[in-house]
Amino acid sequence: MAKSVVCVGEIMLELSGVQPDGSARFGFGGDTGNTAIYLSRLFGNENKVGYLTRLGKGPFSDNLAAGMRDEGVVLSPTTQSEPGTPGLYAISTDAEGERSFTYWRRDAAVRHVLTGVGADQEEEFLLGFDALYLSGITLAILSDAGRNRLLNIIKQFVSEGRDVMFDVNFRQNLWQSHAPDIDVPKMMEQVIGLSTIVKIGQDEAEALFGTQSISQTIDRLSVLGNAALVVTDGAGRIVVYADGTTQNIEFDVVAKVVDATAAGDSFSAGFLAARLNGNVLQTCAKTGQQLAACVIQFPGAIIPRDQMPALDL
Repeated sequence: MAKSVVCVGEIMLELSGVQPDGSARFGFGGDTGNTAIYLSRLFGNENKVGYLTRLGKGPFSDNLAAGMRDEGVVLSPTTQSEPGTPGLYAISTDAEGERSFTYWRRDAAVRHVLTGVGADQEEEFLLGFDALYLSGITLAILSDAGRNRLLNIIKQFVSEGRDVMFDVNFRQNLWQSHAPDIDVPKMMEQVIGLSTIVKIGQDEAEALFGTQSISQTIDRLSVLGNAALVVTDGAGRIVVYADGTTQNIEFDVVAKVVDATAAGDSFSAGFLAARLNGNVLQTCAKTGQQLAACVIQFPGAIIPRDQMPALDL
């Protein structure tokens, strides 16, 4: 039976499918929020997936919270306990489905997670789950105090034998705008060293650590801790590493991509769901790829529920 998992980060209002007349599809998304929703769908909405964020108060916050709960995701009691607003982003896609984003998030309520009067309650909420999922975006959007508290919680998870999966998800502009004084490679190294599963793109590894190949990336990161490493290399190749063994996994590239938004987030959901069910890394990677291959056939981060693929977890 799958274990419970809690994700930490930001879920935002989303504009996608923008048309020449200015009309657009209105939804919601955000990297770890997307992962939480897909995990909940894979687990069957059995209250096994939690999400720690802050949305503030008001009709848009209400809609976001209701949407997450409708997906079976358990929200922290502090999600709407204080004033504030959620962030907003718009997706633009080119002819190949590659996407770019425009954000309005600097003053989003999520920046105050794990700080203030609700911090103790939020820590208690996190510690009620078997596994923890976070990303580099999670780290970038938090305040210094919130980030430090989260690091201590990660240490407690691992010391108690619980899984922590970290998706590096490096966004340089986000770090520069939200946490310009942070030594980002050093921060990433610290979290990689603490985690039990790490997902990183080879392009991210090159940008952060200067590694020129997947083998260099594995050599560089494997000495930081005991994490199983999942290194993605374009759309058709993933390399997994654990306990001194490297496996190269290749996939068929999807012929027509409608929107690549949430490809990595859904991959993480499929991978982690399979892992928490006791599958080997190679099976987990294939499960993640199957879900991601379906998600990129639809606009926006979250696909219709009736289009979810049947995955063998």
